[in-house]
Amino acid sequence: MRTSLWTFDTVTVDLEDRDCSVKAVHAISLAEVTIVFRLTDRQLKGSPDKLRQAIETLATDKILDLASFLDQMPPG
Repeated sequence: MRTSLWTFDTVTVDLEDRDCSVKAVHAISLAEVTIVFRLTDRQLKGSPDKLRQAIETLATDKILDLASFLDQMPPG
């Protein structure tokens, strides 16, 4: 079983501007990362639970992209 290292603490959506903000906390280091992005009109359709799930999936992708980028950086 894979351990989940990130927990989504806060998900905020501005329905008028379609702006989304997600705060994630790392389970071991307690580092906090805030991911901000804009949703499309199509992504806003559906129930609030499905919207939250979709937003968390998008935020997870952004965290993985950031981690991949940082892994490629030379040390120091």
